[in-house]
Amino acid sequence: MSDSLITKRAIAEALKQVCREKPFNKISISDITAVCGLNRQTFYYHYQDKYELLSWIYYNENFAAIAENITLENWDQKVLELLENMRKEKAFYINTIKEQEHTFESYLLEMAKALFLEAILFLDEKKKLTEEEREFDAQFYAYGICGMIVNWAEKGMKQEPWLMVRRLKSLVSATKRIGYLRNREEV
Repeated sequence: MSDSLITKRAIAEALKQVCREKPFNKISISDITAVCGLNRQTFYYHYQDKYELLSWIYYNENFAAIAENITLENWDQKVLELLENMRKEKAFYINTIKEQEHTFESYLLEMAKALFLEAILFLDEKKKLTEEEREFDAQFYAYGICGMIVNWAEKGMKQEPWLMVRRLKSLVSATKRIGYLRNREEV
């Protein structure tokens, strides 16, 4: 592992530690650097500001690994992995999602939309849907899943991750059935 990556991870861990004690909007770069024993200049060498650091954490500690090799067959296991990772760092995610939800949500939305587009293309065997309709449908379902995950986090992650995933999978399965029926309809 490179020295740069080690430093980035140390800074990231420091932010997570400070998030256990302070709201994200009250955290300064000095708070972060004091915890990891680095100076401000080192922080700014690696990150533009705390929002870029936050985005780096979201992407590198969750979305990069989850998005890798995600398929229609394993998406539920990938979402379970995401929720379990979030729950391990519960204070951090609850604190930062409220403050900077669009960063987290945008990664999640992008991943979910890509999966739903793939599913819709698969279900639309007769190619009845226009590209605009496929985009609309994928966006609709992606927003639903993202909204449920963000809501789960904001409400304290009380529901077990496996139960949340089971319920999401049940809804997606019902949606597949609707897709098959919709595809069979004669226009």
